[in-house]
Amino acid sequence: MFDTLLPVLPVLMLFMVGYVLQRISFFSPRSIGDMKKLVSNLALPALMFQAFFAIEIESRYLILVALIFASCLLMVLLGRFLSRPLGIRSPYFSIMMGGFEMGMLGYALFLALYGDQHLGKMALVDLGQVLFVFFVLMALLIKEREGVSDPKTLVRQFLTSPVILAILAGLVASALKGEVRRGPFLESLGSFIDMLGSLTVPLIAITIGYGINIRKDGLVASLKTILTRKILALVIVLILNAVVVDRMLGMDRMYRLAMMIMFLTPPPFVISIFMKQDDRANMDYVSNTLSLDTVISILLIIMMAAFYS
Repeated sequence: MFDTLLPVLPVLMLFMVGYVLQRISFFSPRSIGDMKKLVSNLALPALMFQAFFAIEIESRYLILVALIFASCLLMVLLGRFLSRPLGIRSPYFSIMMGGFEMGMLGYALFLALYGDQHLGKMALVDLGQVLFVFFVLMALLIKEREGVSDPKTLVRQFLTSPVILAILAGLVASALKGEVRRGPFLESLGSFIDMLGSLTVPLIAITIGYGINIRKDGLVASLKTILTRKILALVIVLILNAVVVDRMLGMDRMYRLAMMIMFLTPPPFVISIFMKQDDRANMDYVSNTLSLDTVISILLIIMMAAFYS
């Protein structure tokens, strides 16, 4: 486990730097917001382009993409069923069951553990949940916030998202890379994208550490939510890895590890952005759950990397 911890130690140290900076109020709220905008609009899209440019797509792999999408939907439906027995009345309990925070956490940990040579494998695993987040999770959030979800709004958000545009551009470039000769200009453009993408991990790690704020109030509800989500996610990913990744598709073991990392990450951070900002009770519940789940997820992913193969 110590050997596993060493590659991810620099990222953990960046998380700690961010947390220490928060404790001394190093950034103003506007500054940390601007840093997140830099990540989500420039650095992360560059990393997504790299990931999906390196993606290894075969038609038979599309069944895994579809099953991951279906798994996210199943977790939301199970969340609706389990909320009453668990005594959690928040409508965001079931919403936080589906989807995974890959962009702002999963990729950073995957890169730290396994390097960028396997980035395309992570991208393939991520594709199904990206589609779920933008077409299902966003619809649920908008419906909860405004009482109605407009399909036009969802499509507009999908097509104008820098991350989605980068993913689409990466897929197109990947399909054409055998047909286009790389000259000096494309080499320079590739170096620019590499440099921009390299900002992602340090900036994300610092902003996540800066945003961790765990409160005692509502801690029980948050722990119930996290435990329920982790159990559902682990059961599903172990089944998918054993039945689909290994037996049905016979995929490389790195896909199995990428699946585990994704299913152990917290709910998408976008939930706290698109919910009602004046709903203090639910905002506190969601923020507390995301902060605590981030810490737990990092520890579980390190343990998984050490003991799961």
